[in-house]
Amino acid sequence: MAKDYISGLIGGPPKYDLVGPTVDDDVRRLIARYGAAAVKGATAKLTKAKRGRKALSDWAELIPSVDSDARVWLDGGDPFAARSNYAIAKEFADAHPGHDHASTMQRIERKLRRQPYGRRWYVIVRAMEMSGDGYPYASHLRALDELGRLDTHPVWKSVADRLRGNVADYRAKWGEPADELTTKQIEEGAIKALPSNGGLSGLIAKSLEGLSPLGKILAQAVDGDAAP
Repeated sequence: MAKDYISGLIGGPPKYDLVGPTVDDDVRRLIARYGAAAVKGATAKLTKAKRGRKALSDWAELIPSVDSDARVWLDGGDPFAARSNYAIAKEFADAHPGHDHASTMQRIERKLRRQPYGRRWYVIVRAMEMSGDGYPYASHLRALDELGRLDTHPVWKSVADRLRGNVADYRAKWGEPADELTTKQIEEGAIKALPSNGGLSGLIAKSLEGLSPLGKILAQAVDGDAAP
């Protein structure tokens, strides 16, 4: 017995007494020898997927591509014309050689062109996030307006209207905002109090500009009442 085993190793891999001609025939022989439950259990154990790195969603792995497109868009370019969905899908499939290349490309292209939550939506969302601080406020507003056009959810219009309100408040206090100001700077300026300029009387004096004669009389009367 030992001699036969050693001879088998020398001559090649051990020979099993399963002769086919099909897999089904061999399985039937195994069931007849060991029983269906034992064969089923062994098959499940031997074919169990190996543990490895947790698979990421496709969009999670597409983040570098989405971020690149968002920067192009914020800089005034057109990333959707510069690079096709096909090119992105091919690059993705090339980076995953363990999967069927054609089916991977088809899956990614389908996700990229999905409406409304496809490539364009993800790119503009990232542009909106990036432009909150580090880009001019007009870029942030442009991204919000584009999202409102792509997606009917009211949140985008609400946030855009709030930013426009902050710009109006900033303009009323400090004059026309510089083009390079960020959304964060606009918000800070909008809520920041005006300098006192001599206390209450100074503020009221400033407010007299543009008032009618009657308005000035009323404002001055309030000023007089406020004086100690």
